[in-house]
Amino acid sequence: MHSSTSTTAQHDAVVDAMGGLVVCPIDLENPTLRILDSGTGDAYWLQDLVQTYPRLKEATLIGTDVVNAKFPKDSLPSSIYLQIQSITEPWPEEWKGTFDLVQQRLTLGACGTFPHGQAVKNLAELVKPGGWIQLIEPDQTCGVKDGPAMNDFITLVTWVFDMMGGGARYAYDIKQWLQEAGLVNVKELSIPLFLGASVSDKGLAERTARSTADAMLPLLKYLKVRGGDPPLPAGRLDSLVPRLYKELQEQGGFYPIRIIRGQAPAISK
Repeated sequence: MHSSTSTTAQHDAVVDAMGGLVVCPIDLENPTLRILDSGTGDAYWLQDLVQTYPRLKEATLIGTDVVNAKFPKDSLPSSIYLQIQSITEPWPEEWKGTFDLVQQRLTLGACGTFPHGQAVKNLAELVKPGGWIQLIEPDQTCGVKDGPAMNDFITLVTWVFDMMGGGARYAYDIKQWLQEAGLVNVKELSIPLFLGASVSDKGLAERTARSTADAMLPLLKYLKVRGGDPPLPAGRLDSLVPRLYKELQEQGGFYPIRIIRGQAPAISK
């Protein structure tokens, strides 16, 4: 599989925390499945899915994102199709009610001022009767043992989401939004995403420390363009990337994520 180091680190950490790629009770050995990965980026989740469940090479796997900048230049398994699609725009009518599994991870915050609940309901419409949706988003809270740099990280990210107009605690409303969309068997779970020295695998520990710190770079660049009054003093803001990297290397960090799943009602006979 081809992907950037930061993407694979985040992916591997989330999969490790979840104990797998999918929490929904679905038969991933079924070659007739139709699966959507919204906010696919470089389609790494789909590629890992095919590698883990080889029979999905015969399935229909669709990855979408708002731009194609991260779409792999290398060849993909023939079952994977990639398409430009924003979560704030209407989905193709012919897709509605056709997917056995709809997955979206760490993407909803990109809605900005577009109603997050509407984006979730639009995704729910894509699930076929009896099919499942799996949404994964950050809790935006710190662990009790997190250090000052990790707390600054959460403070800054929360402020940016609030400034963008969507708020930072939207993950807590997803369960209700799915229920309002008519889904059943809706369950949510908050699990710890361990970073840096908190990870037992030394290789993954280094990669998650580096990728988490580097995730601040585009955010800081955005702040310079967007302006505003960040909640951190200039000195702490400018030093955040190296401070966060050092802290995660030495003591690790804890970043909880929220997983919400739901099922479209089966058609009664």
